[in-house]
Amino acid sequence: MIWLDLAVAGLLLWGAVVGYQMGLRRALCRLGGLLGASLAAVLGRAELKCFGDRYGALERTLESAVYNRLALPVSSIGGRAPYLQEELPAVLQEILQRGAVAAAGGSLENSTAMLVGVLAYTATFLAGLLLWWGFFHLCGAALSEEGALHPGKGSRWGGAFIGLLRQLCCAALVIGAAVPLAWLSRVPPELLRLEDTLLGLGAWHLFASLGIWH
Repeated sequence: MIWLDLAVAGLLLWGAVVGYQMGLRRALCRLGGLLGASLAAVLGRAELKCFGDRYGALERTLESAVYNRLALPVSSIGGRAPYLQEELPAVLQEILQRGAVAAAGGSLENSTAMLVGVLAYTATFLAGLLLWWGFFHLCGAALSEEGALHPGKGSRWGGAFIGLLRQLCCAALVIGAAVPLAWLSRVPPELLRLEDTLLGLGAWHLFASLGIWH
């Protein structure tokens, strides 16, 4: 999984270079747009989930997909937690264990239902992020146009740091949203072993700290 660390490192380096060229003001506007879209997606995920359940049978569709992924009959409920754990990447197992501790004192009997919830909130967060991204990106672009066209050296180095932070946030969003959906899409499990990475695992924990699954 060293390729994932290299990819994240390349993303961070690219963000620093672009931020250096932009200067501090423009880099801050772009970071603010990303954070604004992410915050709006976090706050609106529950409403989007309700909308998806009401008009698109979101959870029912995901539940069927999970049972199909595990080759279990849709009528199965509970009692399959050990099998489910063996099927999941370690980072997803950790999320389910945290949810079980919070909800049932450590019981994993309804881990399949919790997994469906994780997938539903991931999908609705991603949809909300895409919906809000354009709005906040345009706002950030409008504000950044007022910045200096030729920023000074201090502004450039500040922009490099902010650009690196922005790309770290982007890496966290991509990795955090991709892992649950990649597992559901039958991506080979060896490609989802984030515990074997450094930057990839750090990005995952940064995404998990948003608390979108609770």
